[in-house]
Amino acid sequence: YVTSNFGDVTAGKWNRGHVGFNNAAVLKSIVSNNGEAYEAVDDTSRRKVFSRTVLVGAFLWPQIGDGSIAKALVVEATAENPVAVIGGGGRTGMEVAQELAKEGLYAVTMTRDGRDPFQIIKLPPDIKSHIAHYPDSVNVRQADNLLKALDNVHASAIIFCASASSRGGSAFEVDDEGAGNAAQAALSINARLVLISALAVDKPESKSYKVTNSLGGNLDKIMDAKLNGENRVRSILKKTMNYVIIRPGPLVSKKMNNGASDIEINQGDMVGGGISRSELAGVTVGALMSGKRGVTVEVYRTSTRTKLQPEFDKYSGMEATSDKYVGLFKNVKPDT
Repeated sequence: YVTSNFGDVTAGKWNRGHVGFNNAAVLKSIVSNNGEAYEAVDDTSRRKVFSRTVLVGAFLWPQIGDGSIAKALVVEATAENPVAVIGGGGRTGMEVAQELAKEGLYAVTMTRDGRDPFQIIKLPPDIKSHIAHYPDSVNVRQADNLLKALDNVHASAIIFCASASSRGGSAFEVDDEGAGNAAQAALSINARLVLISALAVDKPESKSYKVTNSLGGNLDKIMDAKLNGENRVRSILKKTMNYVIIRPGPLVSKKMNNGASDIEINQGDMVGGGISRSELAGVTVGALMSGKRGVTVEVYRTSTRTKLQPEFDKYSGMEATSDKYVGLFKNVKPDT
């Protein structure tokens, strides 16, 4: 049965519609991440080319070591190697899938119960045509199940939006072990991983940490679990550095219409504030498009900037703004 305009499932197997590179057999371009150059030659697989380049709409704009822009490698926004959105049934995951589609990137949502989050939601045709759904259950607590799903769709990148819930599992099962399973899967299939974590996870003396960490139930000690998950990602992907960790502040569901212009990015986990889910989705996709690897950032609305602890300065010196989400990552520093 058809699950989207670019994918269908037959006898339990995922079959992708054919959307390939414009130059088909010959792919030759110097591309890089954080100054480390790669050469995509004729025998380089599509997955390797995609994972080492930055897709911006319908073209690639990698940056080489001297800071100049390499010659663009023109490709179609491929349905053969979509971006897998784990936790795609949640409000954040759904916003991320739509943001990917707006940028011309193909997304495939994955959910714990296998239900398509957009089945009864009317989307504009150009957005709907870029979003597919993987119809089987995807459980981040089961490493083999997760890897199988990601490999089946030939995921070029993974955005981890899953988090603890009453039905999905505890914080340590999802935000901790689940994040580690996603990192291991990303390593196995050579995919980029963007992990959505939380502000203040490594500031246990902050009010934000204390309140969030004591919510109880399946969310009990969720900040501890999220920090464990971050550390798993860094440890598993320490050689490839093929990850970005995003720490948003408190989330609101109200859509904002000013794009990146209201958002500030920071590092060091000393300053934060609130952010809408739609803005977080923009930042997440911007991280994917930026090509940055091995970085951890905090994001929030500039107007809500607050120091996380009384003794901290309100300005860290690492703040950055941009009118484009991808531009927020221009001067982000790698994890050390």
